[in-house]
This record gives sequence, structure tokens and C-alpha cells, in this order.
Amino acid sequence: MDYAAKIEKDKDMGYVVSFPDLPNVNALGETREEAIKQAKDALDGAMECDLDMGYSFVYPKTMPDANKNLVAIQLSPRIEVAYKIFEARRGKTKAEVAKAAGFTPQAYQRFETPKGTPTVETLYKIAAALGKKLEIKLS
Repeated sequence: MDYAAKIEKDKDMGYVVSFPDLPNVNALGETREEAIKQAKDALDGAMECDLDMGYSFVYPKTMPDANKNLVAIQLSPRIEVAYKIFEARRGKTKAEVAKAAGFTPQAYQRFETPKGTPTVETLYKIAAALGKKLEIKLS
């Protein structure tokens, strides 16, 4: 999942990156390339922190557009997957989902963190336990 990031040259700070859809996420770099790398780290860090805090996922609305100096910064897939599992569980406890999927609560817990890396088969089990259908799409 890509988020649009605006890169602007600042005479004092180098390159400044901001995200229109995430106003509290910013990054700096001496070069454009360094600023983009820092923006990726800032995006991942902010979204992982929001997940830890239990905040709702903020889907990108602004599209990257070279004419507007908006570049695409990709959210780490491990964070996106953890967030989607977390969001899909709303209204159910982790213990309920774990039991329905055949996992211990401790094992299930890690799938709602970016440190967990569930297999596709595990994702199917979690989706079924949530009464959802897992769809895999390459685009």
C-alpha cells in the first residue's frame, strides 16, 4: 500500500517530506534519496506505533502524482497485514479468534504485530475464524 509524500527543498534543512494523509508524519534528509528513505522509516514507525495504540488504520486518499511532486512511499507489508488482522477482529476478543482459528491466545497475539509473519495458510485460518474471506490480489 502506497502513501503519497510531498518532497520539498528547504534552503536550511535540505529536503523535507510530509504526508498529506498523515499530517503528523514528516522526515528530513540532506539529499532527496535520503529524505525518501527517512520518510519510509517515519511512515512505518508511525503506523506501527498507531497499531500498538489500537488506533484505526488510516487508508491513503491522496494519490502519488509526479506533477504535484507527490511520490509513492510504500508501507511495510508486515505492518499492513498486522493492521488488517487487527481491524478485521473488531468486536471480538483475541481469545475468541485464537480459539476459532485453533491457536493459543499467545500465538494469535503475534499476528496483530508487525513482528508476526503469518503464512498464507495461517491467514486463511484467521480469516475463517473472523467469518471473513481471504482474497489475495496482485496488482
